[in-house]
Amino acid sequence: MIQRDAFENLNPYFKRVASYRNVINQLQSSWDSLALLAQMSGTGTEMEQTRTAFSQISNDVLINLSREIMNKTVNHLSSKAYVIINLLVRNLYERTADIGFFSTDDDIRYFLDKYYSQQLSQEHIRKITFRFEEYQKKYTVYENIVLYDKDGKVVHQLDEQNFTLNDQHDVFRTAISTKNPYVEKFYETKINGVTYKSLVYAYPVISKDTNIQLGVLCLCFKFVDELETIFSALIKEDDWTLGLLLDENKVVISSSDTYQIPIGAKLKIDENAEWTLSRFAGREYLAVTKKAIGYQGYSGPGWLGLAMIPIEKAFEQSINDMFITVDQPALKKVMRSPLIFSSELLDIPKKAATIQSKLNQSVWNGNIWQNNFINNQQKNFSKTLLWEVSNTGLKTQNIIETTVSELYQTVVSVMLDNSSFYAYLGVDIMDRNLYERANDVRWWALTYSFRKLLSKQNIDDTDRRKISSTLRYINSLYTVYENLILFDLKGEVLSVSNSNYDSIIGTIIDEEWVRRLKTCHSFQDYVVSAFEATPLYGNRPTYIYAAPIKNLDETTFVGGIGIVFDSEPQFQTMLNDVLPKDDFGLPMKDSFTLFVDEKNLIISSTNLNLKVGEEFNLIPNLSKLEFGKGQFGITNYNEVYFAVGAHASQGYREYKGHDDKYKNKVIGLIFTPLGKADEINRLIQAEEQIVHNKFNQKLSFDNSNDAVEYATFFIQDAWFGMPAEHIKEAIDETNLREFPEWSSFVAGVHPYKNDFIPIVDLAKLIGIQTYDTNNRQIIVIEDKENKRSFGILVSALGEIPYIHENEIQPINNLFTVKSTNPATGVVEVNKGSNFSSMLTIIKPNSILAKVGKLT
Repeated sequence: MIQRDAFENLNPYFKRVASYRNVINQLQSSWDSLALLAQMSGTGTEMEQTRTAFSQISNDVLINLSREIMNKTVNHLSSKAYVIINLLVRNLYERTADIGFFSTDDDIRYFLDKYYSQQLSQEHIRKITFRFEEYQKKYTVYENIVLYDKDGKVVHQLDEQNFTLNDQHDVFRTAISTKNPYVEKFYETKINGVTYKSLVYAYPVISKDTNIQLGVLCLCFKFVDELETIFSALIKEDDWTLGLLLDENKVVISSSDTYQIPIGAKLKIDENAEWTLSRFAGREYLAVTKKAIGYQGYSGPGWLGLAMIPIEKAFEQSINDMFITVDQPALKKVMRSPLIFSSELLDIPKKAATIQSKLNQSVWNGNIWQNNFINNQQKNFSKTLLWEVSNTGLKTQNIIETTVSELYQTVVSVMLDNSSFYAYLGVDIMDRNLYERANDVRWWALTYSFRKLLSKQNIDDTDRRKISSTLRYINSLYTVYENLILFDLKGEVLSVSNSNYDSIIGTIIDEEWVRRLKTCHSFQDYVVSAFEATPLYGNRPTYIYAAPIKNLDETTFVGGIGIVFDSEPQFQTMLNDVLPKDDFGLPMKDSFTLFVDEKNLIISSTNLNLKVGEEFNLIPNLSKLEFGKGQFGITNYNEVYFAVGAHASQGYREYKGHDDKYKNKVIGLIFTPLGKADEINRLIQAEEQIVHNKFNQKLSFDNSNDAVEYATFFIQDAWFGMPAEHIKEAIDETNLREFPEWSSFVAGVHPYKNDFIPIVDLAKLIGIQTYDTNNRQIIVIEDKENKRSFGILVSALGEIPYIHENEIQPINNLFTVKSTNPATGVVEVNKGSNFSSMLTIIKPNSILAKVGKLT
């Protein structure tokens, strides 16, 4: 919920709202002047109620626009804060698995055995260095690997120039006695006056046979580099947003702009609030904080993601540019959607139009009154004043509608932004996840026991059991895989990690990716299958990552390892994580997400009607979306309008990068519902049925001596006119009493000035079958012959133009067939801008002649 008091204090920063408010205030001043002139001239037009109504509705619109602009900014910050912490936590989850596996590495155990027996040679050091280097080449998220002995002495590290982890470091002391599956430690080290921040994952190295602690292994995560990667992807050059990472004490441990918010600063924020105002170094910021939602049971180090923006820059985002490429008819439709707008917001334009219509009725009556009771000289001034009153009302209505339009567009823009942003997030999560798969397969291909056993001429059952045991252990740590498969040079399966696939042991894998393995030349090479059905995944489609295995002297390839990604649940988890959420944090009803390949084939979908492997053609030119690029728009799918965001994958670090042979463009799509087409269409059709009083000032000022004023009105869209001298005024239909036994043309009677007058249903009289009867008015006409008045039902009032009698073409001259229609003539009236319209003339006696004498 928006914090009321704090929100109201932000009003000076809503510059676009302030510009609308200035225009409305100027119009209020015009209302004051016009009200005074109207009193002095005696026009009989009451404006106070209209002015008050416009003032109230204007204020409501401005408040709502401010709130939606605020919501857009908070949403913008919230998305970034969410990504900062949750992308990091997903990354760190992989690190917890890495340390658990790497600490059991046989080469590291062997090295420590030689160390304790004082048999270390340069060859041993070369091999452990090679081992560390290869690990870091695969898992490039690590900047250093450090190995301690059991007494806390650093015995070897990848980067010998790195002194952040020294002897007896806290990391070692924590890890050597831990009962947990890993140690996660963030710390600072000062070297020559420079502070280095490191995030380390550590675990004891245990003897394989005696279960004795041999030492501690540490993996030093590229903390600074990773946060810079996240910040650079989230915050562009023209974005004033700051990205921050806070520790559990709300101290800044990473900042996208250390000149504004330095490392080590402690910020006053409320992580449970929707947003807060935070002051630092004399500057005020709007801030949004997010906690980690956790991943696979891992909740991270307890840090917070924070996005903040200087308050004076917080509400300057323009929405105009983003709608250039959006389907305008679709945009117009969703701006009337009851799904995303309350009935109160949707009713604002109708209320403004109704107020203006009521004002126009007053102006219309004022003109009728002056036509009958004021001399020509005074009449010209009064008419000018009346039309100015109407124009001022129209200007007020227009500014309200313009403001409401921006309000609607702001709401829609948030949904488009969300769809676009989370489409990017979806494919980024996929790339980061599959980056780890490419690392895993290459690293496991270097497993000592695999290389040793596959180098043997004959592999017996004991060897197979050893391989299976190792595969099962790996798979227990890395649960994103359905199966791990080891095979020889012929492609014959030697062992699997998942016993459900024991039946494939001894069979030959004859798939394209196995043949491609023969093109690999280094420990960095790997291959990936196409996303297709395979018996290695129960005849379901998935990706299989594979790497060649070399013998121990690194001269010959002896086989390969394939890891079968458990694509169904893993991709579903990724897509569910980026589903649009409602105010309660639950997936928005009817929203869905999907991954599509560059051939428009569906990889995964949360929509049960969109099956994996089917072609997806809803978005034109989707396959042409370039790597790392995105787009958004509005589309109609199954008669529901959706905000759609699409983003093509761009890889992560070196994975799918410039030097990576593997390229695979995947597009993430997010569909956020904006409203059902039939509901929107019904609402629009109902609104279009309403005909309001509408005037054009240019029709009123040809008052030459032989011109006659005609009061005009509408029956739905048909335009009619009657000499103004016969009309008393227009009133609202408030209490019409029907008498069915009367003629079908007579609607009933209506109270008027302490009396009742008969009312003619002019629509039935002239043959209009259907029209909106909810907003009718009654024009009171004087029957001078009988000295009685009667009324006619009309849809809306029109202008009161001057018309020369010789311009009117009598109906009798046009038609020889008699009709019950009361029209007596037609005239073409110039409405300006080369546009004219046909006005049908009706005389009071022609109505009476058709319906009979009204008593």
